Amino acid sequence: MQIGDRVVICDPKHPLNNYEGKLIGFRGKKPPDDAWLLIFINDRGRSHLIPQSMVKALSPKSADNKKVDPKTDHGRYN
Repeated sequence: MQIGDRVVICDPKHPLNNYEGKLIGFRGKKPPDDAWLLIFINDRGRSHLIPQSMVKALSPKSADNKKVDPKTDHGRYN
């Protein structure tokens, strides 16, 4: 996982189970050999520290990969 990746909390024991967010930082290790991740949760509007073992990376959405032709006039869409 890298900073900026979209993630989902996938542990049923966690109170934010199934919430999606964005990885914004790493905050050390949690024994045994598990890292703390700082994740901005979209629905809550704040960041939370969550163990990496409770998080799964999401695949990039096709809408995020949309290309825009710079030669086309996009002024009417503003």
